Amino acid sequence: MILSFGIGGVLLVLETDKNYSNRDGYSEFVIPSQGVEKARINLAIETGTVNISGQSMDDILYGKVHVDTKRYLPHLTHSETNGTVNIAIDRPSDLFHNIIGGEESWEFQLQNQTPISLILSIATGDIRLQPGNAQISEMVLECGAGSVFLDLQDYMGDTLPVRIDNGAGEITVLFPEKSHVSVALERALGNLVMSGFTGNEHGYYHETDDPNAPAIHVTISQGIGDLTLKTI
Repeated sequence: MILSFGIGGVLLVLETDKNYSNRDGYSEFVIPSQGVEKARINLAIETGTVNISGQSMDDILYGKVHVDTKRYLPHLTHSETNGTVNIAIDRPSDLFHNIIGGEESWEFQLQNQTPISLILSIATGDIRLQPGNAQISEMVLECGAGSVFLDLQDYMGDTLPVRIDNGAGEITVLFPEKSHVSVALERALGNLVMSGFTGNEHGYYHETDDPNAPAIHVTISQGIGDLTLKTI
């Protein structure tokens, strides 16, 4: 098979005798919790989908990934320092992969018992995050183009800072009815649907009579797309 590309006026020709498009790959990962006091998870993905949920389980994280080309099957790496485990994605790459790219489908389960800092970025694709009552201490979600769905209705922590950046695509965030919520917005174009909030275009708020309810502080930067904020 011969592939040719024009880059900066230069014709690049790649020749290979293998058809990678029909060779998908799959892998599973487990990050143990022994000796771990907290976790920092930093996941960077070019193209694909990410689904994350919270679970009651012994391990810090369970994950699985499916890719359309086995040659570029990524894997999770982790290292531990002073009781903190750092988790990231490592993937093979070459000139062919940098030009063509490849779609990855990830599913993660997070342990409920350990404090977790979560940073997730995806260039093109969809994020669906339902952490349940996982002990998320901070959350950053970055999406170049695609949808972001964040369900926090089961969050039971004390304080949760959340930042969501989305260039183009819809954003939906669900909050617990018994919570104190502040949402700061910077948006360009799109519809806004709200339930349970008061405020104006620069900031919206939800309050509860329960002084022990969690406090959730959200900052949203959105280019083009609809935004939905609801308390459940």
